Amino acid sequence: MNAKGDANRSVRMTKRRLCDALIALLAQKPVREITVRELTALAKVSRGTFYFHYTDIYDLLAQIEQDQLEGLDALMGAILPSMDSQAPPEALLTLFVYLNEHEALCGALMGQNGDAAFVRRICDLLEKRVIGHFVEPGQETPRQRYLTSFAVNGCVGSIESWLQNGRTQSPEEMSAMTWDAVRAIWAAASGASE
Repeated sequence: MNAKGDANRSVRMTKRRLCDALIALLAQKPVREITVRELTALAKVSRGTFYFHYTDIYDLLAQIEQDQLEGLDALMGAILPSMDSQAPPEALLTLFVYLNEHEALCGALMGQNGDAAFVRRICDLLEKRVIGHFVEPGQETPRQRYLTSFAVNGCVGSIESWLQNGRTQSPEEMSAMTWDAVRAIWAAASGASE
């Protein structure tokens, strides 16, 4: 490997350690109580290295959240075309497998010490993607808008509950339950008038 490749790998590893440290600390307390000093000590990187990559802890958190939103947005592109299918799409199962395998990250971001604005951004993204898939922007009926909001908030609430309560159902069970609920609500939203 060349020097540039080694440097890129080193940067990725440093950012990964900082991310992991922040997630570990978020499991214990809110972001506003986390200091750069304790974060860098846990990550075993210097404060200078931290500030080379991030302006503050909120910047690190924002980048982590943005990565998660981009991944969710990509999965939505695979889930939405499957709305007529009885079986949950593979992308929905992929989402639950990801949530299960990255429980610490997802639990911290969506848990009691997480960022409520992040959860709201998840809901906003999902609502826009769902409505935008079926009708032109601004053409949805109030019924479609409210039922979509209901479905999205219910799904996100189910995910939060699943993460906070030990993930006792398998990703397969969660994707099947979620799919049944979403399809039933969307059928009510798309099949009825205002």
